[in-house]
Amino acid sequence: MFNYDPATSPFELPVQKLIAYCITERPLFLPPRQGSTPGTSLAGTFGTALWSTVCFYSNTLAGACNALQGKPRCQAPSTCILPWLYKPYSEVHRRNFARPVLLRSADLEGAAPVDVFTLEVTLWGRHAIAAQEAVKNTLVKMGELGLNSEGTPVRFKVNNIESEQAFTLSQRLERLPKVQSVLLEFQTPFLHGEKTSEGKRQFYIREQLPIVSLLGSVAYNLAAWDMEDRDLGKKLDGKARHDLARDTRDIAWKVAEELFIVRTHLSPVEVGERFSRGNRKTMQIQGFVGLAELAGNVGVAMPWLLTLALAGGGQKRAMGFGSVRMWFDGSSL
Repeated sequence: MFNYDPATSPFELPVQKLIAYCITERPLFLPPRQGSTPGTSLAGTFGTALWSTVCFYSNTLAGACNALQGKPRCQAPSTCILPWLYKPYSEVHRRNFARPVLLRSADLEGAAPVDVFTLEVTLWGRHAIAAQEAVKNTLVKMGELGLNSEGTPVRFKVNNIESEQAFTLSQRLERLPKVQSVLLEFQTPFLHGEKTSEGKRQFYIREQLPIVSLLGSVAYNLAAWDMEDRDLGKKLDGKARHDLARDTRDIAWKVAEELFIVRTHLSPVEVGERFSRGNRKTMQIQGFVGLAELAGNVGVAMPWLLTLALAGGGQKRAMGFGSVRMWFDGSSL
């Protein structure tokens, strides 16, 4: 039987950050649009650029690897790295996972045009880190394609890409100071869905922070992805992995119950409607932004808080939603 400890094994997942410094050909402004944010623009352009950069069949008559033709059928499933970088699908879980390449540029979220911006790229897991050269090439290709600014593509040049050292979550935890409280800054709309008594999903926009369910969701998704990233398909079936991820969630629930909210300053946000090509439905995108200070037994909850700060949380985090920064003792993560 494979030994996977829900309390410690997920924190062997490595994470690496890349910082890309970009110069635009002319001032770039990404104004708010119905159902869209700068993060969704980055995610969409990255997907288009990635397809043409790493997929050998994207421009051939095979067409099955063309993103515009519905659910793609990979022509080289044993060697293609694209599924590990964009819209990964698990044959064991029979579900999609959040993308392991996260992009954010705070510069593009401002209210004024910019001619230089910094792009932060988080590589989440072993496969994404191993494919970082392909990711770097894709960032360059994104610049050649440009970002859609008020109906016109604005191209940019990637001047330099800095690669931070890859650390596992456990190694990152060892480097954190012991603190009595942390401040969570929800920087982009956090879409935390809860099911109503009728079974319908309703996004959470109330003032109080649902910290227990929030960290439980973070823990489940971390464990589920870590097992997928380990290629455990032959050792653990979907039920076994679900049970282990659920055990991880239960651990996070218990430690989250030892936290308490000192103060919050959260504001509801409605981004508008967005059509989902996956389930063929139009969705209301609702969430919250703002600050929440947490105290209590912060030490035992830190693994899940760290995960939240590095990967974000809630729905559609890979599209720029759910970005979270954690502050402690004047420093941030």
